[in-house]
Amino acid sequence: MTPKLNALIKTHKEDKPIRPEINNIRAQSYKLAKYLNKRLNQLIKLPYTYATKNSKVAAQDPNNIQINNQHKITTLDIKYIYVNQPTQNIMNVTKFWLNKNSNQNITVKQT
Repeated sequence: MTPKLNALIKTHKEDKPIRPEINNIRAQSYKLAKYLNKRLNQLIKLPYTYATKNSKVAAQDPNNIQINNQHKITTLDIKYIYVNQPTQNIMNVTKFWLNKNSNQNITVKQT
């Protein structure tokens, strides 16, 4: 099914610009991405395991957050959430983490 394009008006901004929003949940690419994400998360054990949904969730109970000298706290205000990532860089990072967490050398090919 073809994704649907919606236009959301940013009423809090002075010019009231439009934010395009595409719902991909029914698209085949979404289903493939969801499957690949699940599979890669099983294969790749990333070292950063602490994340929060948003600052409101983090502020609810800061005593539950245990921080030592090795941790770094980072906050991000994402301006451009839909950016084009260089495919080759993504393939290289994926290959690195797959090989780091595997006993065998994995080849990643871009088609």
